[in-house]
Amino acid sequence: MKKKVKRAKQWKNEQVAALKSQMDAYPTVGIAKIRGLGSNQVQRIRKDFQGKALLRVSKNSLISISFNESGMNDMIDFIDDQMALIFTNFDAFELYNVLEEGKIPAPIKAGAVAPFDIAIEDGPTSLTPGPIVGELQSLGIPAGIAAGKVIIKQRKVAVKEGEKVSHSLADILARLEIYPMKEGLDLCAVYDRDGSVLFTPGVLHIDVEKYVSDVQEVTKAAFSLATHLKYEYPTRYTIGDLLYEASDKSVALAFNVAYPTSGTIKPLLQKAYSEARNLSINACVYAKETMPTLLAKAGAQAQRLASYTGS
Repeated sequence: MKKKVKRAKQWKNEQVAALKSQMDAYPTVGIAKIRGLGSNQVQRIRKDFQGKALLRVSKNSLISISFNESGMNDMIDFIDDQMALIFTNFDAFELYNVLEEGKIPAPIKAGAVAPFDIAIEDGPTSLTPGPIVGELQSLGIPAGIAAGKVIIKQRKVAVKEGEKVSHSLADILARLEIYPMKEGLDLCAVYDRDGSVLFTPGVLHIDVEKYVSDVQEVTKAAFSLATHLKYEYPTRYTIGDLLYEASDKSVALAFNVAYPTSGTIKPLLQKAYSEARNLSINACVYAKETMPTLLAKAGAQAQRLASYTGS
């Protein structure tokens, strides 16, 4: 008897040491429920995890001791039912998405609560005509036979959200190949060892595309607000545009008041030259710069005069 106890204790110590070693080797540790999953499903999950994560099933008591010795005491509160540990280099959000994407459609079991309204759509089914028609009708599902097939005559909500599914309805839904549930690991918590942060599914369940879109919109709004506040609230994101704007305005002001600077001297000279040339043309001052325009002007006046006299 003593030998048995000693061997059991040694085995437990080895198991705890192995779990603790894996906890120390990975930056992210998750814990998930596996009740209801058969050996085939667990093997499928292990296969899907290859290159992504490591799945380890153990006794809850040993998991609890391992968490305690690894400094992850908060994770102990999430040990409930039959549990499995997940070790990965992914961050918590990536791990959550991998588990959700890995879930497959599954039939709902008798006695389970419907997670949403479960409807049976109208149209032909894969069922063979026979007593099944009466079974469907007894459940309030309008069924019939057409072209040698069992058909649903009208869309019917078989069970509403929050209601329990009866044995007969669960059987019918499975036979109709309506799989409202998802089968896979249900993540309970994730521990980020680098940041010493615990995440729950409620925090991890986000729409990544919407999240990125919201961040982009907020960034645009913040940039717009900081820009509209002008010089009262410059930031490292707006200071460049604000300085460009201030430079443009100062150049425009200096130009309007004819204040010569390195940025205004050229346009001021061009403006003065243009104004002096126009003045010379209007006063008929003969100069190299004005002669082409004055001759063109005289030619046009001569043509108009000729048209008036008819010559």
